[in-house]
Amino acid sequence: MIKQKSREWLKRYLPAEIVGTATALAAASITRVFYDNLIFIAYAGALGEAIGFYSTVFIQNILVVGKKRKTENKTLSITDFRRIITDMVLEFGPAGIIDGLLLRPFFMYLFPVLLKNFTLGILLGKIAGDLTFYFLVILSYEMKKRHKKI
Repeated sequence: MIKQKSREWLKRYLPAEIVGTATALAAASITRVFYDNLIFIAYAGALGEAIGFYSTVFIQNILVVGKKRKTENKTLSITDFRRIITDMVLEFGPAGIIDGLLLRPFFMYLFPVLLKNFTLGILLGKIAGDLTFYFLVILSYEMKKRHKKI
């Protein structure tokens, strides 16, 4: 059961996580070139990750719904887009707010200071943020799935 769930979660979140990691590091690094304020850099990294992560999830959802519509000989509709966005808000909303505004910037600030290594610190801060984020996201995802079955 856990192995099956882990595979499902990896398939669902890993592509977005890879893109989010790249955009977090890129945003933090680019911001560091222009600003010396680590708090600002940490928020830029968190924002970069959010943009990469959520755009990837959005595209994945469009592809899944688009494939389903294609088998039905239909095209994506405004209702499909609304449903995708609503589902994303339900799945990621609470975790995203807590993570994006508080936890991830805090960790992305703290780890470079503690480790005295910018890139490793940003990466470890991102991973620390991921742990809290995915705990909340997976709870939301599983509750959403149960609710849809009812």
